[in-house]
Amino acid sequence: MPNTRASVELLLQPFTEQNEGTLDYHGLHGFLTALTICPVALTEQERNESIFDGEVKLPKATASELNELIAKMQTAIDRGFNDEDEGFSLSCESDELEDHDDEALANWCTGFMVAHFLNEDAWFVANEQEVCELLLPIMLASGLFDDEQEFKDIRKDSKLTEDMCSQIPEVLMELYL
Repeated sequence: MPNTRASVELLLQPFTEQNEGTLDYHGLHGFLTALTICPVALTEQERNESIFDGEVKLPKATASELNELIAKMQTAIDRGFNDEDEGFSLSCESDELEDHDDEALANWCTGFMVAHFLNEDAWFVANEQEVCELLLPIMLASGLFDDEQEFKDIRKDSKLTEDMCSQIPEVLMELYL
């Protein structure tokens, strides 16, 4: 079997071509990362509606393969957070973190925010102010909030934007802990 990333991309490709709201590999990785940090009890249908941006009927073989791939990804993500030597890494290359306009980074952050919105209140139960500050780089890189003045002001300063985006892996570790 090909590697997990190639398998996920192949499985999602027909859906991403039909619906631009469907999460790609990076978006799915971000989505699963957020669920690892702040688990949400989702049914398979609810999870799939989030991934595919709406109701979707998957053939049994496709659903089974997706479940298997998601389990592998979640295991790898959890191991990354608990690996003292290598640590957690995003699905996109580390040099892409410097490029706040990178599509893979934006998709990863969008997927993360999709999962965050599923149970937003749970994220803020403790240390609300700190969590808000930690989520800011992810929110910025996602592009979902570009219409808000605060984000417009940040984006005007490309150095600040690059610095914030490069902090995302550390921010995730803080959120995880």
